Amino acid sequence: MAPVEVRVASAVRATVGEAPLWCAAGQALYWIDGHRRVVFRLRDGVTEERELPFRPSCLVPDGQGGLVVGYKKGLGRFEFESGRAEQWPLSGVDFSDVSFNDGACDAAGRLWIGTRHAGGHAPVAALYSIGPDLRPVCRRRGLVVSNGIAFSPDGRRVYHADSRPGRVDAYDLDPATGMLGAPQCLIDYTGNGFRPDGCTVDEEGFLWVAEIEGWRIARYAPDGQLDRAIALPVAKPSSLAFGGPGLRTLFVTTISYGLDAAALAAQPAAGCLLALEPGVAGLPEHAFRADLVNVSMGG
Repeated sequence: MAPVEVRVASAVRATVGEAPLWCAAGQALYWIDGHRRVVFRLRDGVTEERELPFRPSCLVPDGQGGLVVGYKKGLGRFEFESGRAEQWPLSGVDFSDVSFNDGACDAAGRLWIGTRHAGGHAPVAALYSIGPDLRPVCRRRGLVVSNGIAFSPDGRRVYHADSRPGRVDAYDLDPATGMLGAPQCLIDYTGNGFRPDGCTVDEEGFLWVAEIEGWRIARYAPDGQLDRAIALPVAKPSSLAFGGPGLRTLFVTTISYGLDAAALAAQPAAGCLLALEPGVAGLPEHAFRADLVNVSMGG
């Protein structure tokens, strides 16, 4: 296979770039800085940013042209053009020692979002699904750093990364109820020196994983076998999403946090948004059923 060219799509440097999301209606790529209260938008080659009311953890579409933002300790809707932020009431999650991390929606419009231990070492985090009633349902406990979440093309399988100790599990999913089967370890990163972060699935059902500290992203077959790896000019890719015409561009967010001056000089693209054409298309992102939230809240 011919080498893939990796380019800088946006030179704006994030501290912790995360949660890339392509919105087809506006032909724009959104992402966040998880270390700051900022959301970015890349459209027609121009990068803009807006301030958020709280530190963000993930983004999903609301199905109405806006964004649903998972904050470190809450949820809400955000309109990029106006900067209008709406916070939603959320109960049932004890945030005393954890915060929300990555998230994605399934075909039924549920938001799947996990937590991470504040210190990054205790197995006290969990994976939740949240419907338009805003009532979190705990689907798995005993995690440390819940991270990337993705779904098979038929919606009957969930892929989920726990960045520490470092593994990607696969679950059977009942689309009607949201019930998960037993976790099956798909990829074990023990001893690799790098860990899984964000992930996404392409139209062929293969899983793409951003491998932090690995200087690469990698594509895995549904059985967990490595299909190929693409080298990056940065050590810390954090997440990835397909976008652009035909969903044939793969956007990769990256991290500059923790790099000293020498490392930043050696990695000038650290924290920037990268892009490449891997030769396969992605799948559209599912939206959260935010239209029903308004009904349930009386607005």
